[in-house]
Amino acid sequence: MDNHNDFFLDETADAPATPQADSRQIQFNQPAASSSDTPGQPPRPRRHRVRNLLIWTVIIGLLVLAGVFYVRYLNPYAQEAQATGYVTSIEKRGIIFKTFEGTMATEQAMGDSTRVYTRDFSFTVPSDSLARRIQALSTPPGRRITLIYEKYYGTLPWRGASKNVVTAIR
Repeated sequence: MDNHNDFFLDETADAPATPQADSRQIQFNQPAASSSDTPGQPPRPRRHRVRNLLIWTVIIGLLVLAGVFYVRYLNPYAQEAQATGYVTSIEKRGIIFKTFEGTMATEQAMGDSTRVYTRDFSFTVPSDSLARRIQALSTPPGRRITLIYEKYYGTLPWRGASKNVVTAIR
Protein backbone atom coordinates (compact mmCIF):
# COMPACT_ATOMS: atom_id res chain seq x y z
CA MET A 1 0.00 0.00 0.00
CA ASP A 2 1.18 3.50 -0.71
CA ASN A 3 2.29 5.55 2.23
CA HIS A 4 1.11 8.89 0.81
CA ASN A 5 -1.68 9.52 3.34
CA ASP A 6 -1.12 9.71 7.07
CA PHE A 7 -4.68 8.63 7.89
CA PHE A 8 -4.30 5.13 6.56
CA LEU A 9 -2.53 2.46 8.55
CA ASP A 10 0.17 0.32 7.07
CA GLU A 11 -1.26 -3.18 7.01
CA THR A 12 2.14 -4.80 7.08
CA ALA A 13 3.25 -3.10 10.28
CA ASP A 14 2.33 -4.54 13.62
CA ALA A 15 -0.62 -2.28 14.40
CA PRO A 16 -2.26 -2.45 17.78
CA ALA A 17 -5.74 -4.00 17.83
CA THR A 18 -7.47 -1.22 19.76
CA PRO A 19 -7.99 2.27 18.33
CA GLN A 20 -7.08 3.96 21.65
CA ALA A 21 -3.51 2.71 21.49
CA ASP A 22 -2.91 3.97 17.95
CA SER A 23 -2.23 7.70 17.81
CA ARG A 24 -2.62 7.88 14.04
CA GLN A 25 -6.32 6.97 13.98
CA ILE A 26 -9.02 9.62 14.18
CA GLN A 27 -11.76 9.01 16.69
CA PHE A 28 -15.09 10.44 15.61
CA ASN A 29 -17.11 9.65 18.72
CA GLN A 30 -15.77 12.49 20.86
CA PRO A 31 -16.74 16.13 20.13
CA ALA A 32 -14.00 18.61 19.47
CA ALA A 33 -13.30 20.94 22.38
CA SER A 34 -14.00 24.61 21.79
CA SER A 35 -11.73 27.37 22.91
CA SER A 36 -14.20 28.52 25.62
CA ASP A 37 -14.35 25.13 27.35
CA THR A 38 -12.08 24.50 30.26
CA PRO A 39 -10.07 21.29 30.28
CA GLY A 40 -11.54 18.51 32.36
CA GLN A 41 -15.16 19.70 32.00
CA PRO A 42 -17.63 18.45 29.40
CA PRO A 43 -18.47 21.00 26.72
CA ARG A 44 -21.59 23.10 27.34
CA PRO A 45 -24.45 22.90 24.83
CA ARG A 46 -24.94 26.13 22.95
CA ARG A 47 -28.17 27.97 23.65
CA HIS A 48 -29.95 30.06 21.14
CA ARG A 49 -31.29 32.68 23.51
CA VAL A 50 -32.79 34.91 20.86
CA ARG A 51 -34.67 32.02 19.27
CA ASN A 52 -35.93 30.78 22.66
CA LEU A 53 -37.00 34.30 23.62
CA LEU A 54 -38.85 34.67 20.32
CA ILE A 55 -40.60 31.30 20.73
CA TRP A 56 -41.72 32.10 24.28
CA THR A 57 -42.87 35.58 23.24
CA VAL A 58 -45.01 34.08 20.46
CA ILE A 59 -46.46 31.42 22.80
CA ILE A 60 -47.32 33.97 25.50
CA GLY A 61 -48.77 36.34 22.88
CA LEU A 62 -50.99 33.58 21.49
CA LEU A 63 -52.20 32.67 24.98
CA VAL A 64 -53.05 36.31 25.71
CA LEU A 65 -54.91 36.62 22.41
CA ALA A 66 -56.83 33.41 23.11
CA GLY A 67 -57.81 34.73 26.55
CA VAL A 68 -58.97 38.06 25.13
CA PHE A 69 -60.97 36.28 22.41
CA TYR A 70 -62.61 34.03 25.01
CA VAL A 71 -63.58 36.91 27.30
CA ARG A 72 -64.75 39.18 24.49
CA TYR A 73 -66.67 36.77 22.27
CA LEU A 74 -67.38 33.46 24.00
CA ASN A 75 -68.00 34.26 27.66
CA PRO A 76 -71.23 36.17 28.37
CA TYR A 77 -70.86 38.86 31.02
CA ALA A 78 -74.57 38.82 31.85
CA GLN A 79 -76.54 35.58 32.00
CA GLU A 80 -80.24 35.11 32.56
CA ALA A 81 -81.00 38.79 32.08
CA GLN A 82 -84.66 39.63 31.47
CA ALA A 83 -86.39 42.21 29.36
CA THR A 84 -90.17 42.55 29.32
CA GLY A 85 -91.98 44.44 26.63
CA TYR A 86 -93.62 44.33 23.24
CA VAL A 87 -91.86 42.77 20.26
CA THR A 88 -92.08 45.24 17.41
CA SER A 89 -90.28 43.21 14.74
CA ILE A 90 -88.46 39.94 14.23
CA GLU A 91 -86.89 38.93 10.93
CA LYS A 92 -84.36 36.51 9.51
CA ARG A 93 -81.26 38.38 8.34
CA GLY A 94 -77.77 37.65 7.14
CA ILE A 95 -75.77 37.02 3.99
CA ILE A 96 -73.90 33.86 4.95
CA PHE A 97 -75.08 33.16 8.50
CA LYS A 98 -78.85 33.53 8.77
CA THR A 99 -80.08 34.50 12.23
CA PHE A 100 -83.27 36.03 13.54
CA GLU A 101 -82.89 39.66 14.58
CA GLY A 102 -85.57 41.45 16.53
CA THR A 103 -86.44 44.64 18.35
CA MET A 104 -88.60 45.15 21.38
CA ALA A 105 -90.03 48.19 23.11
CA THR A 106 -89.41 47.52 26.80
CA GLU A 107 -91.95 48.36 29.47
CA GLN A 108 -89.31 50.10 31.56
CA ALA A 109 -88.44 52.54 28.78
CA MET A 110 -92.10 53.15 27.92
CA GLY A 111 -93.22 53.61 31.54
CA ASP A 112 -90.56 56.16 32.45
CA SER A 113 -92.14 59.56 31.82
CA THR A 114 -89.17 61.58 33.05
CA ARG A 115 -86.82 60.52 30.24
CA VAL A 116 -87.46 60.68 26.54
CA TYR A 117 -87.87 57.27 24.92
CA THR A 118 -84.55 56.69 23.21
CA ARG A 119 -84.47 53.35 21.42
CA ASP A 120 -85.72 49.82 21.26
CA PHE A 121 -84.07 46.77 22.75
CA SER A 122 -82.44 44.79 19.92
CA PHE A 123 -81.75 41.08 20.23
CA THR A 124 -80.65 38.00 18.30
CA VAL A 125 -82.35 34.62 18.35
CA PRO A 126 -79.94 31.85 17.27
CA SER A 127 -82.50 29.04 17.28
CA ASP A 128 -85.17 28.81 14.58
CA SER A 129 -87.72 27.15 16.88
CA LEU A 130 -87.35 29.85 19.55
CA ALA A 131 -87.73 32.57 16.91
CA ARG A 132 -90.93 30.93 15.61
CA ARG A 133 -92.33 30.86 19.17
CA ILE A 134 -91.55 34.57 19.63
CA GLN A 135 -93.23 35.34 16.31
CA ALA A 136 -96.30 33.33 17.31
CA LEU A 137 -96.54 35.01 20.73
CA SER A 138 -96.11 38.51 19.34
CA THR A 139 -98.64 38.10 16.52
CA PRO A 140 -101.47 40.03 18.22
CA PRO A 141 -99.94 43.49 18.63
CA GLY A 142 -99.65 44.68 22.19
CA ARG A 143 -98.97 41.28 23.74
CA ARG A 144 -96.34 41.46 26.47
CA ILE A 145 -93.39 39.01 26.31
CA THR A 146 -90.49 38.44 28.69
CA LEU A 147 -87.21 37.52 26.98
CA ILE A 148 -84.36 35.84 28.87
CA TYR A 149 -81.04 36.63 27.23
CA GLU A 150 -77.27 36.68 27.59
CA LYS A 151 -75.10 39.75 26.96
CA TYR A 152 -71.70 39.50 25.26
CA TYR A 153 -68.99 42.12 24.80
CA GLY A 154 -68.67 41.38 21.07
CA THR A 155 -70.62 39.84 18.22
CA LEU A 156 -69.72 36.86 16.05
CA PRO A 157 -71.12 36.42 12.53
CA TRP A 158 -72.72 33.03 13.22
CA ARG A 159 -74.26 34.23 16.48
CA GLY A 160 -75.97 37.32 15.06
CA ALA A 161 -75.63 41.07 14.77
CA SER A 162 -76.63 41.91 18.33
CA LYS A 163 -74.75 41.52 21.59
CA ASN A 164 -77.98 40.34 23.27
CA VAL A 165 -78.67 36.67 22.50
CA VAL A 166 -82.09 35.32 23.55
CA THR A 167 -81.98 31.91 25.24
CA ALA A 168 -85.60 31.52 26.42
CA ILE A 169 -88.96 33.27 26.68
CA ARG A 170 -91.66 33.51 29.35
